[in-house]
Amino acid sequence: TSTMMMISTNTAKRLPRTILFQHHRHNKNLCATTSPSIHRFFSSSNSSQRVPGIQVNPASIGSQILPGGKEIIKKDPKTGLDRMILTERAYGHFWMINDLTKAGNKPILSNTSLIPADQAQVFPPLMDFRVLDTDESVDVPSYFIRNNRADDPTAQCTLVTMAYKDYGYKLLPSWTDPFEEAFGAGNKRAKAMRLSITEGKFTKMLLSSIMKRNSRNTTPSHLQPQTLLCFGPDEKELKAFNDSLRIHNTLTAHVYLLDGLGRVRFAGSGEASEEEAKRVVKFAKELTPRLTADLEPTERKGYRYNK
Repeated sequence: TSTMMMISTNTAKRLPRTILFQHHRHNKNLCATTSPSIHRFFSSSNSSQRVPGIQVNPASIGSQILPGGKEIIKKDPKTGLDRMILTERAYGHFWMINDLTKAGNKPILSNTSLIPADQAQVFPPLMDFRVLDTDESVDVPSYFIRNNRADDPTAQCTLVTMAYKDYGYKLLPSWTDPFEEAFGAGNKRAKAMRLSITEGKFTKMLLSSIMKRNSRNTTPSHLQPQTLLCFGPDEKELKAFNDSLRIHNTLTAHVYLLDGLGRVRFAGSGEASEEEAKRVVKFAKELTPRLTADLEPTERKGYRYNK
């Protein structure tokens, strides 16, 4: 199979023309530099489903990945035309390892301010997570906001931390520990969730029971209700989920702060720096202005970064 492949007309209907203009913003003669299929690919008026406000690191390969989450545009050395090519074929099977080095372990850059409410988009759906302590099947993001019956955007906030690999999962406490020290681990209005996603139908069929048992043995009991496991999700749904959240590099941790309606108001990745941890707590307080007054004094002063 050729590593360079032209996309089909049907696939072309899924992406906005704005990406083409961004990619070729320095090209004066667009027709001379792109193949006809590329033009068809970007001529659709359908909007991307990517969550707005997430800042992909320009040094990361993820910044080149087109909506759909698999391909990039690369020039064909033989014809000089831009063609669609799978990311793995362009950069190699282990591109994610090199990508973390180039991006400083931050494929997504942390927002320095909250994503405005009028621009924010609801966290994308993914089904059949298992709550670690009860093994109840739940869907996100409905599980995060299930108690907000008044649909009040300021009633609560949720810090959603996610990992696909063990390396990424070990980075989650750098975000969740300071958050829970600030608000209390059992606070229902400012909750830190830990999501572990394991790809592959084989894992779901044969290894999920073993992995759940190991997770229960290694996770403190008070954190198990806030730990969700997902095994072998539908490949198409997972691809759309990842692309929406700009999770192109699954080796590291990804974090999202949601408001009371489940809208993404902050995103980050990798290990949290002290400044990032402080910023997330600050943003959580901005999202829930009544929450700080409700905290016990011991909870308010327990956060080691909140000086």
